[in-house]
Amino acid sequence: MSTFARRQRRELNLGIAIVVVLALGLAVSAAGYLRTSNAGLPDPPDAKPAPADSAGALVEPPGAPGPGGPFQLAALRSTVFLPQPLVDVLTTAGLPDAVRRTGVRADATTTLFALVTTDAPAAVAAYGQGMADQGLTTDRELSLRGVIVHRTPMGTAPARFGTAYVLYDRVVVVETTGSGETARDVFRATLDRQIALAPPAGGS
Repeated sequence: MSTFARRQRRELNLGIAIVVVLALGLAVSAAGYLRTSNAGLPDPPDAKPAPADSAGALVEPPGAPGPGGPFQLAALRSTVFLPQPLVDVLTTAGLPDAVRRTGVRADATTTLFALVTTDAPAAVAAYGQGMADQGLTTDRELSLRGVIVHRTPMGTAPARFGTAYVLYDRVVVVETTGSGETARDVFRATLDRQIALAPPAGGS
Protein backbone atom coordinates (compact mmCIF):
# COMPACT_ATOMS: atom_id res chain seq x y z
CA MET A 1 0.00 0.00 0.00
CA SER A 2 1.32 3.42 -0.92
CA THR A 3 2.05 6.17 1.59
CA PHE A 4 -0.79 8.23 0.09
CA ALA A 5 -3.27 5.37 0.48
CA ARG A 6 -2.21 4.76 4.09
CA ARG A 7 -2.64 8.45 4.85
CA GLN A 8 -6.13 8.43 3.30
CA ARG A 9 -7.11 5.41 5.39
CA ARG A 10 -5.82 7.05 8.59
CA GLU A 11 -7.79 10.22 7.80
CA LEU A 12 -10.94 8.20 7.08
CA ASN A 13 -10.61 6.27 10.34
CA LEU A 14 -10.02 9.51 12.23
CA GLY A 15 -13.11 11.06 10.67
CA ILE A 16 -15.25 8.06 11.60
CA ALA A 17 -13.94 8.17 15.18
CA ILE A 18 -14.79 11.87 15.50
CA VAL A 19 -18.35 11.30 14.25
CA VAL A 20 -18.84 8.44 16.73
CA VAL A 21 -17.53 10.52 19.64
CA LEU A 22 -19.77 13.46 18.75
CA ALA A 23 -22.82 11.21 18.47
CA LEU A 24 -22.09 9.61 21.84
CA GLY A 25 -21.55 13.02 23.40
CA LEU A 26 -24.90 14.26 22.14
CA ALA A 27 -26.65 11.17 23.48
CA VAL A 28 -25.03 11.50 26.91
CA SER A 29 -25.80 15.24 27.07
CA ALA A 30 -29.44 14.64 26.13
CA ALA A 31 -29.83 11.93 28.78
CA GLY A 32 -28.19 14.10 31.43
CA TYR A 33 -30.36 17.09 30.55
CA LEU A 34 -33.55 15.06 30.78
CA ARG A 35 -32.62 13.42 34.11
CA THR A 36 -31.65 16.74 35.72
CA SER A 37 -34.66 18.66 34.41
CA ASN A 38 -37.11 15.95 35.49
CA ALA A 39 -35.92 15.79 39.12
CA GLY A 40 -38.75 16.35 41.61
CA LEU A 41 -41.49 17.02 39.06
CA PRO A 42 -44.95 15.42 39.17
CA ASP A 43 -45.61 12.47 36.89
CA PRO A 44 -47.75 12.92 33.78
CA PRO A 45 -50.70 10.61 33.07
CA ASP A 46 -49.94 7.07 31.96
CA ALA A 47 -48.86 6.65 28.35
CA LYS A 48 -51.46 5.88 25.71
CA PRO A 49 -51.05 3.94 22.45
CA ALA A 50 -49.10 5.76 19.77
CA PRO A 51 -51.27 8.02 17.60
CA ALA A 52 -52.08 6.78 14.10
CA ASP A 53 -50.54 9.87 12.53
CA SER A 54 -49.09 13.27 13.43
CA ALA A 55 -52.40 15.08 13.00
CA GLY A 56 -53.94 12.72 15.55
CA ALA A 57 -51.16 13.55 18.02
CA LEU A 58 -52.23 17.18 18.47
CA VAL A 59 -55.20 19.01 19.96
CA GLU A 60 -56.73 22.02 18.25
CA PRO A 61 -55.27 25.22 19.75
CA PRO A 62 -57.68 27.94 20.91
CA GLY A 63 -58.51 30.79 18.56
CA ALA A 64 -58.95 31.26 14.84
CA PRO A 65 -56.96 28.83 12.67
CA GLY A 66 -53.56 30.19 11.64
CA PRO A 67 -50.74 28.69 9.56
CA GLY A 68 -50.83 24.92 9.74
CA GLY A 69 -50.70 21.56 8.03
CA PRO A 70 -47.91 19.21 7.00
CA PHE A 71 -44.47 20.60 6.19
CA GLN A 72 -41.03 19.33 5.23
CA LEU A 73 -37.53 19.87 6.57
CA ALA A 74 -36.83 22.70 4.13
CA ALA A 75 -39.62 24.76 5.73
CA LEU A 76 -37.60 24.99 8.97
CA ARG A 77 -35.27 27.36 7.13
CA SER A 78 -38.01 29.61 5.77
CA THR A 79 -41.61 29.47 7.00
CA VAL A 80 -41.51 27.39 10.22
CA PHE A 81 -39.64 28.82 13.19
CA LEU A 82 -38.22 26.57 15.92
CA PRO A 83 -35.08 26.95 18.10
CA GLN A 84 -31.93 26.49 16.01
CA PRO A 85 -30.48 23.63 18.11
CA LEU A 86 -33.69 21.68 17.47
CA VAL A 87 -33.50 22.44 13.75
CA ASP A 88 -29.90 21.18 13.75
CA VAL A 89 -30.90 17.87 15.37
CA LEU A 90 -33.83 17.40 13.01
CA THR A 91 -31.57 18.12 10.05
CA THR A 92 -29.16 15.39 11.18
CA ALA A 93 -31.66 12.84 12.50
CA GLY A 94 -34.23 13.37 9.76
CA LEU A 95 -37.79 14.69 9.69
CA PRO A 96 -39.93 12.29 7.62
CA ASP A 97 -43.22 13.71 8.88
CA ALA A 98 -44.19 17.02 10.49
CA VAL A 99 -47.48 18.80 11.21
CA ARG A 100 -48.19 22.26 12.60
CA ARG A 101 -51.38 23.73 14.09
CA THR A 102 -51.85 27.37 15.06
CA GLY A 103 -54.62 29.15 16.96
CA VAL A 104 -54.75 32.96 16.93
CA ARG A 105 -56.52 35.06 19.55
CA ALA A 106 -56.31 38.80 20.12
CA ASP A 107 -54.29 38.22 23.31
CA ALA A 108 -52.34 35.03 22.55
CA THR A 109 -51.12 32.85 19.68
CA THR A 110 -50.59 29.14 20.26
CA THR A 111 -48.70 26.78 17.96
CA LEU A 112 -48.34 23.02 18.24
CA PHE A 113 -46.00 20.74 16.30
CA ALA A 114 -45.76 16.97 15.91
CA LEU A 115 -42.35 16.03 14.49
CA VAL A 116 -41.36 12.47 13.60
CA THR A 117 -37.61 11.91 13.94
CA THR A 118 -35.16 9.11 14.66
CA ASP A 119 -33.81 10.73 17.85
CA ALA A 120 -36.71 12.29 19.73
CA PRO A 121 -34.92 12.57 23.14
CA ALA A 122 -32.01 14.47 21.58
CA ALA A 123 -34.48 16.75 19.79
CA VAL A 124 -36.27 17.54 23.07
CA ALA A 125 -32.94 18.31 24.78
CA ALA A 126 -31.99 20.54 21.85
CA TYR A 127 -35.29 22.40 22.16
CA GLY A 128 -34.53 23.11 25.82
CA GLN A 129 -31.05 24.33 24.94
CA GLY A 130 -32.46 26.59 22.26
CA MET A 131 -34.95 28.14 24.66
CA ALA A 132 -32.18 28.73 27.22
CA ASP A 133 -30.06 30.35 24.51
CA GLN A 134 -32.95 32.77 23.93
CA GLY A 135 -33.10 33.71 27.61
CA LEU A 136 -36.09 31.59 28.65
CA THR A 137 -36.04 29.87 32.05
CA THR A 138 -37.77 26.77 33.44
CA ASP A 139 -41.28 27.17 34.84
CA ARG A 140 -41.39 24.26 37.26
CA GLU A 141 -44.95 25.04 38.34
CA LEU A 142 -46.19 24.19 34.84
CA SER A 143 -43.72 21.37 34.18
CA LEU A 144 -44.20 17.62 34.50
CA ARG A 145 -41.70 14.78 34.40
CA GLY A 146 -40.60 14.67 30.77
CA VAL A 147 -42.48 17.89 29.95
CA ILE A 148 -40.20 20.80 30.86
CA VAL A 149 -41.90 24.19 30.38
CA HIS A 150 -39.80 27.21 29.45
CA ARG A 151 -40.87 30.83 29.84
CA THR A 152 -39.65 34.36 29.32
CA PRO A 153 -38.72 36.28 32.49
CA MET A 154 -41.58 37.94 34.39
CA GLY A 155 -42.50 41.29 32.87
CA THR A 156 -41.15 40.46 29.41
CA ALA A 157 -43.45 41.56 26.58
CA PRO A 158 -44.65 39.59 24.83
CA ALA A 159 -44.62 36.65 27.20
CA ARG A 160 -43.64 33.29 25.72
CA PHE A 161 -44.18 29.77 27.05
CA GLY A 162 -43.03 26.58 25.39
CA THR A 163 -42.32 22.91 25.90
CA ALA A 164 -41.29 19.86 23.91
CA TYR A 165 -41.72 16.23 24.91
CA VAL A 166 -41.20 12.75 23.51
CA LEU A 167 -44.21 10.89 22.12
CA TYR A 168 -42.77 7.58 20.89
CA ASP A 169 -40.97 8.48 17.65
CA ARG A 170 -42.37 12.01 17.69
CA VAL A 171 -41.53 15.27 19.37
CA VAL A 172 -44.56 17.32 20.42
CA VAL A 173 -44.00 21.06 20.80
CA VAL A 174 -46.50 23.45 22.41
CA GLU A 175 -45.83 27.20 22.39
CA THR A 176 -47.88 30.26 23.34
CA THR A 177 -46.92 33.91 22.89
CA GLY A 178 -49.02 36.81 24.07
CA SER A 179 -49.97 39.12 26.89
CA GLY A 180 -48.54 38.22 30.32
CA GLU A 181 -50.74 36.04 32.49
CA THR A 182 -53.24 35.56 29.67
CA ALA A 183 -50.57 33.81 27.62
CA ARG A 184 -49.72 31.66 30.64
CA ASP A 185 -53.34 30.68 31.17
CA VAL A 186 -53.86 29.86 27.49
CA PHE A 187 -50.65 27.83 27.43
CA ARG A 188 -51.56 25.93 30.61
CA ALA A 189 -55.05 25.07 29.32
CA THR A 190 -53.70 23.97 25.93
CA LEU A 191 -50.92 21.89 27.48
CA ASP A 192 -53.39 20.21 29.85
CA ARG A 193 -55.56 19.19 26.89
CA GLN A 194 -52.52 18.07 24.90
CA ILE A 195 -51.19 15.91 27.73
CA ALA A 196 -54.64 14.38 28.26
CA LEU A 197 -54.78 13.46 24.56
CA ALA A 198 -51.20 12.25 24.14
CA PRO A 199 -49.11 11.93 27.32
CA PRO A 200 -45.33 11.61 26.92
CA ALA A 201 -44.17 8.10 26.04
CA GLY A 202 -40.88 6.52 25.07
CA GLY A 203 -38.57 9.10 26.64
CA SER A 204 -36.35 9.02 29.73
